[in-house]
Amino acid sequence: MKRVRRLWIRKIKVLAPGPLKFSFVKEGVDSYVEKISPLCPIEVCFPKVKSGIQDKEERLKLEGKILKKHLNGNEFLVVLDERGQSLNTKILAMKIEKWLEASKDLCFLVGGPEGLSDEFKQRADFLLSLSSLTLNHEIALLVLMEALYRSLTILKKIPYHRE
Repeated sequence: MKRVRRLWIRKIKVLAPGPLKFSFVKEGVDSYVEKISPLCPIEVCFPKVKSGIQDKEERLKLEGKILKKHLNGNEFLVVLDERGQSLNTKILAMKIEKWLEASKDLCFLVGGPEGLSDEFKQRADFLLSLSSLTLNHEIALLVLMEALYRSLTILKKIPYHRE
């Protein structure tokens, strides 16, 4: 890939509870980070959450506590939620451009197996739905990474997206 000048100094952060269980998801995320990095600063963070917690509320509370440590409160927070707003690719690209031009870093928050607590949904600056299908949280993460890459290539006018 030829070197492309970064237009944004703001960073995109993707935050999801870890560790990832599917190796193909980890490989896919790593591949997209490599592709996105020349276009925009990106950080992907998977703070480890203790597995084996059966109680949904207890798991959400623990994940929330751990994820909060990785938010500084100054970022524009986009929370993935099945009840969020569904966007087409070009509109997502335009929103990402607007968010990156704002005075805050951009953080996409993906929930774990039980989703996210209402606290994060209320704190969100934008609720985004990737699909009307219910997706495994790791698959949703991979879909998000592809959507970010596709959006950035649209904004940079790199031939990747086809209509």
